Amino acid sequence: MIISVILKNNMNFVKIERVNNIEKNSAYFRKKFESEKYAKLVAAVLIDLIGFISYLIPALGEFFDMLLAPISAILVYILFGKKFKWAIFTLLEEMLPMTDVIPSATIAWYSMYVTNEIKTIEEMSSKMKEKEQAFEKLSED
Repeated sequence: MIISVILKNNMNFVKIERVNNIEKNSAYFRKKFESEKYAKLVAAVLIDLIGFISYLIPALGEFFDMLLAPISAILVYILFGKKFKWAIFTLLEEMLPMTDVIPSATIAWYSMYVTNEIKTIEEMSSKMKEKEQAFEKLSED
């Protein structure tokens, strides 16, 4: 009887500990998601501003765009979940004349963090779980 009470109390303690860990992880995840979200917004706006600067250099503007287009496309590809469609959109927007006013990187950010927020959260969550599992395997070895 005493042993079963001790085991039952111990199991309840483990459950409470798991709930506390889930709450801590959830708060950490929310904070990480929000900080990443706004850091990527700043990066997207900077990419668009640098692309827009070419309007300030009338003679060299289109040449500057040709140099900047692949760099912008690669940055957007890396920043926004390796989405090829956003990289192509950014590449074309930078290469085509008179399209620098289109904020392609900011549009990609909006699509990822506003329009598809739930999908983005699910992808981030699964990546975090994969990392945790990898660390657990390393610590077991």
